[in-house]
Amino acid sequence: MDTCAIDRFFACMYKAIIIEDEYPARLRLQYILSMHQDTILLCGAADTGRDGIALIKSHHPDIIFLDIHLPDMNGFKVLSALDYHPMVIFTTAYAEYAIQAFEVFSVDYLVKPFDEDRFRKAIEKIGHFARQTHQPDYLQLAELFFKAQIKPKQTTIAVKSGQKILLIDFEDITHIKADDKYVTISLADNKTFLCEKSLAMLTDVLPDNFIRVHRSYIINKTWIAEIHRYFKGRLMLVLDDKDRTAVITSDSYTQDVKAALGL
Repeated sequence: MDTCAIDRFFACMYKAIIIEDEYPARLRLQYILSMHQDTILLCGAADTGRDGIALIKSHHPDIIFLDIHLPDMNGFKVLSALDYHPMVIFTTAYAEYAIQAFEVFSVDYLVKPFDEDRFRKAIEKIGHFARQTHQPDYLQLAELFFKAQIKPKQTTIAVKSGQKILLIDFEDITHIKADDKYVTISLADNKTFLCEKSLAMLTDVLPDNFIRVHRSYIINKTWIAEIHRYFKGRLMLVLDDKDRTAVITSDSYTQDVKAALGL
């Protein structure tokens, strides 16, 4: 292919990046995008807002597939840090009734878990987005979005145990761990239960005494027995459960954990 042909080929494509902290969702986006290589060129993927901003500045993508809840910031802050307005397709775990604010700004959203047909419909809107000349006010969009959220006042969470469904009191949960496709809820006696919700979804229903300390861990801070300084400024949190479970904070969450614990 000669140079002019290459230029024409890439001129008809949209450059895209993915900013999504949940590995299964990121992997699915990459897989589905691979089926649209004739129109979309995937330039990279990030799992934090900070890395996402760096990718955007490096590649200047036309499209961003953006998770709203990221470990270090929300997706709206990512967009506010940019010096231009790319087309955005948000990914979120919220039900559609809570996201009508997106439609006001003529951007699309994918409610996780989404299927290939819904993804295809979002892709079909890209041409329409590209013709938009107004600059969306992402701060206003963020305000509308978070006002639309209704945080349930739950005290228990439902889990499956064989053929039964059990209601686990929040106060009995010591920590929650994500491992590949599974999320495990642990109690003080070290009983564990599998949960069908992601950590991001659980974060929105758990009370304030639950804090995200790692991309794979949420802990109930009322069950913390000991706090130890760890390598590179991180913390080791020892829980008051049967096995004295130790959880080490990740770089992305350490400062938030220190703030939550008053350190």
